[in-house]
Amino acid sequence: MGAASFTGVATLIGDIASGQPSQGAWAALVSEGCIVLFYAIICCIMLIRPDPVSRANGFGPALLALAGSYGAWLIPLLPRGPELPALNVASAAVLIFSESLMIYTLLFLGRSFSLTPQARKLVTNGPYAIVRHPLYLVEEAAIAGILLQYAWFAALPLLAAHVAVQIRRMQIEEKVLLKAFPEYAAYARLTPRLIPGVW
Repeated sequence: MGAASFTGVATLIGDIASGQPSQGAWAALVSEGCIVLFYAIICCIMLIRPDPVSRANGFGPALLALAGSYGAWLIPLLPRGPELPALNVASAAVLIFSESLMIYTLLFLGRSFSLTPQARKLVTNGPYAIVRHPLYLVEEAAIAGILLQYAWFAALPLLAAHVAVQIRRMQIEEKVLLKAFPEYAAYARLTPRLIPGVW
């Protein structure tokens, strides 16, 4: 995914260097650059992180993790929506904002990051002091930003399915964290799961 994003960055730089960039090329470049940085950080973290102290067993959690992590790859198969400049600007703005927050959140999570439900260290500071799953929250915001460019009748069901998968992932991860860290129960009582003041 990082390599594909890097290719996109190279293409955008070439378009801008040619002196005839497409509409929104700069915003797209910043957005794609954030994606490349996000995946580069993930690669580094996965190479240096310690072994987990607890993990979910079975194929179900692993399949959910794959569906949640790579379900967004289905987006390019959806029918495109109308080419409206305002929607493109809104999409770019949401993506840049959410991808910046993804990088910020990932840096706080650090070596505790994993795709499948695993526990290494309980992180409760930074964005994790606001909600228990900030990375999922900003990932869904990024996907919603991308889906602004696609036809609503296809985008909304995909977004709803992806959110449902991610909610189930959160529930499984919370069980793993509670098993590894008994203090997680007190943290969960005080910190909303995904949306401050709502849930």
